[in-house]
Amino acid sequence: MKIFKILILSVMLCMQMYASSFDMTDIEKNKINVVAFVTSWCPVCVNVTNFLEKFAEQNKDLKITLVYVDEDNQPLTKDLTNVNVKQITYSEAQKFGVKESVPYILIIDKESKVVKKYHSFNESLLTKLVKNLQQGLYENGTLPPEQRIDLWQKNRF
Repeated sequence: MKIFKILILSVMLCMQMYASSFDMTDIEKNKINVVAFVTSWCPVCVNVTNFLEKFAEQNKDLKITLVYVDEDNQPLTKDLTNVNVKQITYSEAQKFGVKESVPYILIIDKESKVVKKYHSFNESLLTKLVKNLQQGLYENGTLPPEQRIDLWQKNRF
């Protein structure tokens, strides 16, 4: 009976440890957030983590969250204040849009709206999008409508 109780307790403890530790409340308000769902064994995911770690070091105003969808967390090489490492199960990751493959990257603007979802990794597209958002532009590089009207009126007279 003691063995059975210990087994149940250890299973419950493991389930608690592996429970979802990421949700949209972890998104930092008034900052551009990059959330990357990755695994430790995927070579592309390792490239994503290495790139985002360097990107976070260069862009201190970003908040980057690496969400591992497996049991292993890859340790960061540097201690960065603007990078969080979380861990969730695959079934929990599906709630955020992870379907069959990782990496899956969400770009969230300063108003906490998901601007873009990437099902693959393209360093230049990601960099360009984040730079546009940092400058207050839309994802395609255009000004918001109210700024376009102001600029048009200013240049008209």
